[in-house]
Amino acid sequence: MKKLKTFLTSRLFLFLCGLASCLAFAPYFIFPVLWFSFALLAVKNNQAGHRACFFNAFCFGAGLGVTGMNWLAHAMLLGDGYYAWLVPLIWIGFGFVFGAYYGVTAWLASFAKPGVPRWLAFAGWFCVIEWVRGWAFSGFPWNVVGNIWNGYLPILQSVSVIGVYGLGFLTVLLFTTPYFGRKLRPTLWALLALTALYGLGAWRLYDAANEAVWGIKVRVVQPNVPCTLKWDPREAQNNINKMIRLSKTNNDEITHIVWPESAVSFLINYNEPARLQLMAAMKQGSVLITGAMRGIDPVEQSVANSLVVLDDLTNITASYDKAHLVPFGEYTPLRGILPLEKFVPFDSDIVAGPGPRTIPVERAPAAGPLVCYEAIFSGQVVEKKHRPQWIINVTNDGWYGLSAGPHHHFAMAQTRAVEEGLPLVRSANTGISAVIDPYGRILGSLGLEDEGVIDSPLPKAIPPTPFAQYGNIIPLLLAGLCILLSIRHKKST
Repeated sequence: MKKLKTFLTSRLFLFLCGLASCLAFAPYFIFPVLWFSFALLAVKNNQAGHRACFFNAFCFGAGLGVTGMNWLAHAMLLGDGYYAWLVPLIWIGFGFVFGAYYGVTAWLASFAKPGVPRWLAFAGWFCVIEWVRGWAFSGFPWNVVGNIWNGYLPILQSVSVIGVYGLGFLTVLLFTTPYFGRKLRPTLWALLALTALYGLGAWRLYDAANEAVWGIKVRVVQPNVPCTLKWDPREAQNNINKMIRLSKTNNDEITHIVWPESAVSFLINYNEPARLQLMAAMKQGSVLITGAMRGIDPVEQSVANSLVVLDDLTNITASYDKAHLVPFGEYTPLRGILPLEKFVPFDSDIVAGPGPRTIPVERAPAAGPLVCYEAIFSGQVVEKKHRPQWIINVTNDGWYGLSAGPHHHFAMAQTRAVEEGLPLVRSANTGISAVIDPYGRILGSLGLEDEGVIDSPLPKAIPPTPFAQYGNIIPLLLAGLCILLSIRHKKST
């Protein structure tokens, strides 16, 4: 009985550590919390067997999944609360998902000898499993550890070389140095390494240029239309009128206007009379870039969640269809089995586009469009063979109110700008909208539930970063080296 009590108490404490670990992420960025919790997990698993390592890490990951994803519950409570019954299932489900990924990481590391080999193995496998989480089962790279550094821009500069998974790898490697017990030297070395990483990033920022593309001034519109009104047919015209008003006020110098995801709720390519009213938002020669629903097949009544470029006569000059769709939001997995409907009010599922591509934009460099959470997928945001010169990210995020979710989403978009060395212009329906330069510096922003515009020059892209050229090969090689060293150490002993 005493052993069972000790067992449960220990696992409960790890679960609580996981709960607290969400404070390291946006909008808080209290990274010492994660240092403490990861160090504790490492110490617990140093001498533990395979099964104990798995369950220790499972409890830790489950705690992080519950708090780190609790903002999704806000979407379930919108409107008439029809989906409120899903809230506890969401907490349990994401607790299980994160617990499973963390548990598998620790289980794989447990095959290394205790001490330095297991320390190296855990950091290496952690990087690999986070990368797998970024694409397996359509991908779910939320709460990737490297994103705790968005509040510390000099340290975030390292993602231009090693990507967010590589930064997560270094973070875990450094944060688990108390693994060595009472020895103070490893922790001091970790602090020195963190200071060096900060110094190198600060030097990169100090040497960074502040160049803009000549002749371009972008206006980012944030209308702050509540989700309860966004899809209400009775409010559709009022919503359009609000965006037109925000777009045309004092717009003499504006060349490009960016509206958020699905700002145009009608099928933009099928309804020319409705589309013509958008001319009121633009002056002669300007360009409107907007999120819109685009009809694909009138017979099957299929639609795409798109980004569309319009000239000043509202001719569609370019379009991009969202490729990475949200399960249950834009399509229903296992339709006919699960008693659920998607949130977007169209009869059929949203049709996915072909993937990252570069599109032409009149009077501006070619752009890489991203719709909504496509911006969270490291190494999957631009067309490699035809590199764009800026990224346009349109999103809604109104589903999540004032929760941490929009902050997480914005932080990941900011990371993509640094990874790719490209400026990113982001228009969000209810926030957070921003113009971000290739070093992750925010040139202008609007907070959650603010209504307004951002007028900004378009920053110039910088030459392709090492990450832009090689992608996640770099962090995976680092992780593989650590795993090989842990195996070699085991064999040599």
